[in-house]
Amino acid sequence: MTTPPDGAAGMVRHEEHLDVHVETYPTETVRIEKVVVTEQRTLTIDVRREELRITRTPLAPGKSPAHLAAPRTTPPIVMILREEQPVITMAIVPVEKVTVTIAVHTAEHHLHESLHHEHIDVSTLPAS
Repeated sequence: MTTPPDGAAGMVRHEEHLDVHVETYPTETVRIEKVVVTEQRTLTIDVRREELRITRTPLAPGKSPAHLAAPRTTPPIVMILREEQPVITMAIVPVEKVTVTIAVHTAEHHLHESLHHEHIDVSTLPAS
């Protein structure tokens, strides 16, 4: 140790300080995809169709109604029969909206570290 010219003496004391900060690192990459899944559906529906039904009524002999005694050449009776047929139509309709967000969770981490610091002792020396 040296003595400065003005008679004052000095010493610099040091100590360790912690510099604690956090850094962000990527942990994983996430890819979001929409997948189309095909399902088979079996449906049962009732369909109707018209059928021609002929009802015959026997006539008693000799009791033929006058309006039935028509000429033997009568025009044919034309009827249109109908039936139902299933018709399938498909439509794409929105059913759900999916939103993706990032949630940040905070947790406490306890750090333990030993720090060193200097201590200055002043003692007197015996005179020589």
